[in-house]
Amino acid sequence: MPSAHCVCTVQGVILAADQGFLDLVCRRELDVIGQSHLELTDLRDRQHSAQALTSLQNGAAPIRLQERYLRPDGSSVAANMLVTCFRDHNRLVATLFWKEGNRRLPPARLWEVALGVRHANDVRKRLFGGDLSPDPIGAILLSIYLAEAEGRTIDLNEIAQTNDIPVSTTSRWIKHLRQRDIVATDRNTYPNIELTRSGLEKMEVMLEAIYNGPASEHVLD
Repeated sequence: MPSAHCVCTVQGVILAADQGFLDLVCRRELDVIGQSHLELTDLRDRQHSAQALTSLQNGAAPIRLQERYLRPDGSSVAANMLVTCFRDHNRLVATLFWKEGNRRLPPARLWEVALGVRHANDVRKRLFGGDLSPDPIGAILLSIYLAEAEGRTIDLNEIAQTNDIPVSTTSRWIKHLRQRDIVATDRNTYPNIELTRSGLEKMEVMLEAIYNGPASEHVLD
């Protein structure tokens, strides 16, 4: 999976980009430096991206989001991105990962699938009761994925409250997921829980499989 880095002002103007980022957008360095990253972003994702930028300007913790970048030939490529604001230097540093050629679903469709799974889980709980819907791992991972897809952070208490899982139980599962390199968090108090690169890729493969149905042959290497 290719990766890239770029450095922007807090307003989103690109100051530096490595070769990976230039490969991502298929542009030369002189065509990228000084541009707003929004000018390279697919129109469908610009509002979401601008909202994420505003949250970082207001002092938010590092955020993960999925964004489609435009290429000169009119095509777009979806990238998973972690953006950190370094307040001392008023700079944003972004790390990006993407797939070339084999992504079946765009980020917006994966988000829709995730929402559909959550809705189905909520209906199942209402109809059969929470005691007959014991899937804490799935609920926890889905909450983290949706938070990242929507450009917001999520902590231990929110995950527990959203899914009606005791905080102590949620904490144990988060610890286990962290040991398996599926989620990452800053401290043992879990103030900001995120999917790792491996965890995010596994979630996307799972959501693609749900969308494509039993005929899907897409597996994670």
